[in-house]
Amino acid sequence: MIRTLPTMLLAALLAVTSALALEITSVAPTRAIPGTRVILTGGPFSPQSRIFLGERFVPPVRQHPRQLEFVVPALPPGGYSLTVQDEVASAVQPFNFEVLAPRPQIVEVEPDNLDVCADEAERLVRVHGSGFHPETLLLLGSNTVNSRVVDAATMEFRLPALPAGVYGVEARNPDGTASLPHSLWINSVPEITSVERGDDFVNNYEVIVRGKNFFFNSILVVRETDTSAGGTGTRQTTYYARRGAAEPLPGSLVAPGEQLRYDDCRTLVYLRYPSNFQDKELTLQVINPDGKKTAAYAVTLP
Repeated sequence: MIRTLPTMLLAALLAVTSALALEITSVAPTRAIPGTRVILTGGPFSPQSRIFLGERFVPPVRQHPRQLEFVVPALPPGGYSLTVQDEVASAVQPFNFEVLAPRPQIVEVEPDNLDVCADEAERLVRVHGSGFHPETLLLLGSNTVNSRVVDAATMEFRLPALPAGVYGVEARNPDGTASLPHSLWINSVPEITSVERGDDFVNNYEVIVRGKNFFFNSILVVRETDTSAGGTGTRQTTYYARRGAAEPLPGSLVAPGEQLRYDDCRTLVYLRYPSNFQDKELTLQVINPDGKKTAAYAVTLP
């Protein structure tokens, strides 16, 4: 009996030690991008327990005797051994943990509303977000555009000539991870910003209409008091623009020689032959081929 007692004590001590062996029973999730919170269960854990992901020490953000939580650090994508160590031992069974490449994200497109008629300087678009790297591509409406990565949070591209509409801007990494699309509007609504008198000729003069989103075949509607009706009615004249010489719309009321010239998307020139050179109230409106039109613009001219 005397010889049996130490053997029994030793067996009991081994049983207790085995019961208290440091172990990891589960990890959730087992694969994640940097910045993800991970819950590790097992134990028994103590304030001296240290988490290692490969050779990288990862401090716990929350600690309990049977649970540890940590945040995946910024590590290159790949598989890592996840283990826990305390002052005397390591976890009996390490886990395999996979660090995933971060999915790119777009938080803002600047500007997110451009005119069809925007010039080169205005067409530079900046995309702000996260997870960008030198191989990240930008897609505009599912088509790749020539873009540049400024840094991990900024990309930029120059908007190509496209029809009006809404386009999705998407960032995509070589591994196939992609951001959610962010909307970019291309606007074709015309606007008149100013009307001024241009060059004078013998019996006519130029009316320069300035604004944006004019087309080579936009329509100009001019309304004025109809002096032939004793000054009580309204005379409406309609033209459509052409590069160079212009022609009136079929069946519209047009004075001989009057025409509308398209200079560019910001400038229309209306050659006006007034019945006299006394100032009168005119109302001008530009209508585009798609039906979008400016607000009526009032001006005093002969």
